[in-house]
Amino acid sequence: MPGWHFRPRGIIVDEETFGGVTELEIRQAVRLRYAVSMLTIHQSRNGYVANPAEAAEQLAEVVSPLIRNTDLIEIGPSAATVRVLLVGGELGDLRNIVQRIIAEISHRFDERHTPVVLSIGGSCFPVTAGSSRELFIQADALAAEARQALDPYSTYRLPDRLDGGP
Repeated sequence: MPGWHFRPRGIIVDEETFGGVTELEIRQAVRLRYAVSMLTIHQSRNGYVANPAEAAEQLAEVVSPLIRNTDLIEIGPSAATVRVLLVGGELGDLRNIVQRIIAEISHRFDERHTPVVLSIGGSCFPVTAGSSRELFIQADALAAEARQALDPYSTYRLPDRLDGGP
């Protein structure tokens, strides 16, 4: 009988798998009426990343234990960027999740005396994005906006509600 191994952390996958699961998760969220959120996280050390693929892997390993085992993390092939799919993640929860990630990254890399700056963007279906494509576009655009701020500290941008509600 095969054994089951409980893994209380997010699963790290490739770009193609992440895109496929995101599309399927959105379809299911429509039927069952639940939220799906996405974070795009760009990492840099002092504004520069020597090996983007290695930086993305390290970032994914730090983020993985901070999220649920139903969530996914995508490591892109060439950038120091990861995406996180938060199944059941409500817009109101994103700020706390982002702050937890920033705190953990700051703590881990302060021990190594290697400053790390995160630029994070988020999106939430169905509150701020109406499709999986919009989820990706919005999270990436807000991460890019946060990155353009050129803050020496980690920063993030989260969307407002589409309906203008609280």
